[in-house]
Amino acid sequence: MAFALDYPELEGLFEIAGGKFRLTVLLQRRVNELVAGSPRLVRVDEKHGKDFIYIAVQELKQGKIALAADNQTVEKTDEKKK
Repeated sequence: MAFALDYPELEGLFEIAGGKFRLTVLLQRRVNELVAGSPRLVRVDEKHGKDFIYIAVQELKQGKIALAADNQTVEKTDEKKK
């Protein structure tokens, strides 16, 4: 079964990301990074190990990623702390 979000959860993600457009861009850019080999910022179970959309959503929910002010760059919050 594919990963799916219910509407209230999706609305919450819109709020976290700053809107539908920003959520879409953030997830698309982060999934591209993960596909290209970027390390995951969260732990996921084996079932979701290659589900890059699921991983990106979990990273967003846990506050590990955000879309930069330029609306194009994925910021990793862990990197800011270093």
